[in-house]
Amino acid sequence: MAWSFTVLGGGQEIGANSYLLQIDGVSLLLDAGLHPKKYGLESLPEYPLITGEVEAIFISHAHLDHVGSLPLINRQQPQAPIFATIPTKDIALRMLHNTVTVMNIFREEKGYLEYPFFGHEDLWPLKGEIVGLEFTPLAGSPAAGRRGPSERLRLRGAIQAHFIPSGHILGAAGLLIRQRKRTLYYTGDFSLRDQALISGAVIPEGKIDTLILECTYANDPNYYSRNRQKEIEAFAGEATRILSAGGCVLIPAFALGKTQELLFIIHRLMRRGQIPSVPLHLSGLGKSITEIYQDHRRYLRSQASPLSFELFSVLGLLDDLSIESLLKEPCLIVATNGMMVENTPSARIARWMVQEERHGIFFCGYIDPDTLGYRVFHSHRGEAIAFSPAGEPVKVINPNIKRFYLSSHADRYELLEVAKRLHPRNIILVHGEKDGMEFLQEELGRESQVFQGEKGKTISLAPSFF
Repeated sequence: MAWSFTVLGGGQEIGANSYLLQIDGVSLLLDAGLHPKKYGLESLPEYPLITGEVEAIFISHAHLDHVGSLPLINRQQPQAPIFATIPTKDIALRMLHNTVTVMNIFREEKGYLEYPFFGHEDLWPLKGEIVGLEFTPLAGSPAAGRRGPSERLRLRGAIQAHFIPSGHILGAAGLLIRQRKRTLYYTGDFSLRDQALISGAVIPEGKIDTLILECTYANDPNYYSRNRQKEIEAFAGEATRILSAGGCVLIPAFALGKTQELLFIIHRLMRRGQIPSVPLHLSGLGKSITEIYQDHRRYLRSQASPLSFELFSVLGLLDDLSIESLLKEPCLIVATNGMMVENTPSARIARWMVQEERHGIFFCGYIDPDTLGYRVFHSHRGEAIAFSPAGEPVKVINPNIKRFYLSSHADRYELLEVAKRLHPRNIILVHGEKDGMEFLQEELGRESQVFQGEKGKTISLAPSFF
């Protein structure tokens, strides 16, 4: 009755998230991501550690750090069925097509000859190979968009599995795996509290032996998800101040999840007169994902109006002349990438905005310490920042670079709450910074056996632990 858990990627970091769970000789793969801050082969999970056939592949949600390398592992393990929720399937395919385009650009501009890892032609058959599972309406809940577990899958070795809504973004799910008297719960990325569009996570009832817990915000004591409404009000106040004085506001945001949430929040604030009604601009991939949100509106909370997604224009070419023209009149700009990775729309626009005092740059989600966005957020007046490796540094004079906690992840206190509520015998910490994991390990180690996930490390879950 041997169980083991191997971290192929996404242990003490956020990226290339992929985990191999082995149950009595049956191998299951949880997620298949790419690393957003690494390039070429370094961006991949350690798939060579998989030495046998995989029984099934489960995708928790469609952010690229969880799904970006799916075509590669599908090529290596063609016999393994791929399971995801129905919205995740649709979003993942759109994200992967965009990834092909980005990899081709990197091959030409950065010389990564191993790119692209896969082509558009590899994704068409993948559409038929991903099995989309439907969340069931939650019994006794009158709220639209609030869903319960998916149908139960029966796999070899008396293994059963089903998805559980995890909040976070459209289609996101945790995974509950059972074999006889043992139960493992993989949270995926999750949010306990309702967001504007997405209902909060459903936490499983009953005994959990092993908890695989994401730790994105474990190292941030300043983030409290319960303060979300106050953060929105502060956002509105600062945006009004800047827009009324003739400036523009840039909100770096991931195309999936954060963009749609911000569109709804901004539209509602404008409708209520809490911020000025100015043009709202959106980068291209965000529009494509927003259309998928519209297609799956039944998964959204009842307050989500289709009008919230239609009152924007799409950003076109972002050369210097276009950006200069864009910033002449007050406007709101929601642009990828959320962490302002070099050469993305948010980085190109921010390069101009940091050199003027009248604009605002508002970060609303997680900022990895190794990214340009982190350097911009922590910059000081007069500091010079290079926005691309080949570009000349520019001097920061903008005093309006701010952060508002509108995250789609649980805060560190909710991570503790979930772990203590489930009271598992084993906890494996993944998807976070090492310092945050050490905090959780110290807090939870008195009641559970706590392991820190580490890339390439296999954790044996021996029977004596259960």
